[in-house]
Amino acid sequence: MKKDVLPALSAAREYGIKRMVLLSLQGADRNPAVPHHALEKWLRDSGIEWTFVRAGFFMQNLSTTHAAEIRDRGQIVVPAGNGRTSFVDARDVAAVAVRALTGDTLVRRAVTPTGAQALTYAETADLLGAELNRPIRYASPGPVAFWRHRRALSTPRAETAVMLALYSACRFDLAAGITRDVPDILGREPISFEQFAHDEREAWSVC
Repeated sequence: MKKDVLPALSAAREYGIKRMVLLSLQGADRNPAVPHHALEKWLRDSGIEWTFVRAGFFMQNLSTTHAAEIRDRGQIVVPAGNGRTSFVDARDVAAVAVRALTGDTLVRRAVTPTGAQALTYAETADLLGAELNRPIRYASPGPVAFWRHRRALSTPRAETAVMLALYSACRFDLAAGITRDVPDILGREPISFEQFAHDEREAWSVC
């Protein structure tokens, strides 16, 4: 943060950038441990027009980071227990960011785009299975087992630690909050998980 990101933002301001939209993190204002917290503070004090887009968990995490396990093993492996997560489609987040960049209604506001429902990972597995017409199982390892699992997949230690922290938040329902920011800003309902699964089904299709 101090070596690279904040100097880059300072340079952008010196070159005349007037507005910045930060892809932040749900709850970043309450969590000084995440880098988004420091970015938000810098932007608040910068004199630049800012908007914080505090996105919830991307649905697309399942079609990227976890795609291989779902496709090849028919399972989702995250340490989220029975907690609920208000997944949001990255396309909705992008559309909100465009409004923040091109209009004036979101200047100096923090918004939290989420989906319209909070799902457990068991429910997401069932929905994926229905779309793919084959069973998808939710495996809910404990923190130590998850650490060993990701390291066995050659996931870097730092990335594994971040994943563990984020999914632990899901376990305790800290990512379950639902907002009306997407419909209020875009004038339509959020993309549903079922629509996401249909649109991204090739990510999990077995050749």
